[in-house]
Amino acid sequence: MIQKGVNYADLSRTLSERGVQESARSIEGKVHRGTFKFTFFLQTLSAAGSALPGTWLYPRQVEGSWEARAREAFKADLSAQPWLNIDMLSRRLEEVGVHVEPELLESQIEDGTFSAALYFQCATVCRFDALWLYLDIAAVNEVALNRRL
Repeated sequence: MIQKGVNYADLSRTLSERGVQESARSIEGKVHRGTFKFTFFLQTLSAAGSALPGTWLYPRQVEGSWEARAREAFKADLSAQPWLNIDMLSRRLEEVGVHVEPELLESQIEDGTFSAALYFQCATVCRFDALWLYLDIAAVNEVALNRRL
């Protein structure tokens, strides 16, 4: 948001124009707490006119809900690593202290209801290319390493 020069009121207005009702205050709260769904992250990127990773270009064109777009974006990232399955992903998350049963993980991905935090945790342990656009990888690695200590 900072890089795009977008404030919470601007974002609220743009989201509203796109059919997503969020007040500036609720957006600010979500951002400060870091508790929001990946769908909100996608909506925010779209409203701010941010660049999307190449793997997300097709999912962005998916007709239907934001959950469907989130599901397809996650699956696009996973498809770049065809040897990786849900059980392996769950085990990798466990290695950095994030416990998610494979069934729950698969269900959340299929429903598109996973949190942005879970997406970034998966992106970290799987090295999804999309991660590099939005996070300082040194900071991500530091957090992951500290959780293991």
